[in-house]
Amino acid sequence: MKVNSITVAGFKNIKKTRLELDSICALISTNNYGKSNLMEAIDFGFDFIHESRKGRKNMMSWIKGIPLCTIMQDDEYYFEVEFCDEELAEYKFVRYGFSFKWHRDDDSGEVITDEWIEARDNTSVRYNSFLKRNEGKYRKGKDTVAYRKIELDDLQLAIDVLALLDDIDISGVVKDIHDITFRVCSSLDLGDRYQPSPLEYIEDEEDSIRFDDADVPKALFVLKTKKTELYELFEDAVYTLFPDFASISLNEFTLADQNMDKHITVKVGDKELSPEEMEKEIPFKIREHVYRLFVKSEFMNQPVSMANMSTGTKRAIWLLTNAFVANLVKAGIVGVEEIETSIHPRMIKNLLEIINDALGDAPLIVSSHSPYLVQYLKPEKIYVGVPNANGVAEFRRIQKNKVKNIVANARDLGLSVGEYLFELLSGDSDSFEILESYLEVN
Repeated sequence: MKVNSITVAGFKNIKKTRLELDSICALISTNNYGKSNLMEAIDFGFDFIHESRKGRKNMMSWIKGIPLCTIMQDDEYYFEVEFCDEELAEYKFVRYGFSFKWHRDDDSGEVITDEWIEARDNTSVRYNSFLKRNEGKYRKGKDTVAYRKIELDDLQLAIDVLALLDDIDISGVVKDIHDITFRVCSSLDLGDRYQPSPLEYIEDEEDSIRFDDADVPKALFVLKTKKTELYELFEDAVYTLFPDFASISLNEFTLADQNMDKHITVKVGDKELSPEEMEKEIPFKIREHVYRLFVKSEFMNQPVSMANMSTGTKRAIWLLTNAFVANLVKAGIVGVEEIETSIHPRMIKNLLEIINDALGDAPLIVSSHSPYLVQYLKPEKIYVGVPNANGVAEFRRIQKNKVKNIVANARDLGLSVGEYLFELLSGDSDSFEILESYLEVN
């Protein structure tokens, strides 16, 4: 399955924005504009699909997400995803979306207002509709003209109900909609991710693996165990980025034997808790194993723990880990915020290429306020935050037929394309007009 586009609107300060996803696309703007809000708006939409009815009600009243800009105060949240799955055959191109009304003081909000499921077998024909939510109807397949009734309340999505039906031809479409995920690397402070606490939550499994895991060495150890070939590609990627690394080693250390729990006692007041009461009262336990990642450089006389390496090195390894884990868990879309943070500009190009390859079919969305990143991307894959005076974040793509103009004008000024675009972004009204002329019109 390959996600082709994502559209969101009505979230914080985000005006309706459609991103066409093909390998890598970038969001660039000045600081404090809305890049993170756009990433969060996408994440919010996928979370909404997977939430319970109660969870959706809470999401529709989430104060931090409700638009506050005056010209957006009545906007509904809007979400749409387009994807292609060859295994769906005649339904392989899919467009799915929904909208809802945010919480209102007059109690008129917290309502799903629309939802649509459309599919087609190729891009040269129109989409076929399989859901008329506002009429309470759905169609089981393209060869069926008649619609069936479907009863939905204000907090239900039709895909909740359709997922339970066995006699519909679009069951594969519904399953794919539920399976798409968006994973975001948004941490800027890696903290103790290379040397985590020896405690873990009770429900955590020893061989579980998560995207953006708080324990990078453990994630890599599980990756190595579950899919050795991916881990070997990870090692190759590290050696490509850091040619001075002579070796990488993952070490597993045993912390506890099976009798350790017998030596642990916990009291609440004067009462000593039984093992059963301890498990109920205390949500964490001592890990049986901890993991450490070591590297040996040709410039060092001994291996060094990754926890003691530079911030830039740790961030690059963290990004690579997430890329290969995303491949393992089959993430639909991956986002990276401020990918250039702490990383040398000369490394960015190789890092982007390696991450893109590691992700497989999953498209990559990166945000940046650095001109260095832009020079390594195709200009038509760049979405620019359009300057305005109303606080709304609007991202528009560079027109393909204006790329040569941008390159030529940048060269005349002795600037790279990235430097030129950021000069326009931070310039005066005349600069904004020039920038506008390069961008697609919504």
